[in-house]
Amino acid sequence: MEWTTAALLGMVGGGIVEVVAVWGNLAAWQKDRHAARRRGRRLPPVTRYIDPAADTLVAVTRLALGAAAAAILHTQISGALTAIAVGASGPALLAQLGASRVPSVPVESGTP
Repeated sequence: MEWTTAALLGMVGGGIVEVVAVWGNLAAWQKDRHAARRRGRRLPPVTRYIDPAADTLVAVTRLALGAAAAAILHTQISGALTAIAVGASGPALLAQLGASRVPSVPVESGTP
């Protein structure tokens, strides 16, 4: 798969993860609003659950990381669904790649 196509599909995957995260925050807000209504209390504002500035920055970062992960692995990606999955797991995948270490001394077979 070409790296540009993989990157675009990776962005879709990162976007899906962000939509799911925002939906989770909105669902928590809805639940708390219903509970507050039942108790006759003041309704919580949506800004307690969604911070536009921070959430926008996280969304842009997820899109970029999804695109980067898919672009890096484009030679290993065989289809659109795979590219989307790589993009969705982009932050975790790139963290794993960054954490992996190459041994400084070559490992010989048969050596404990």
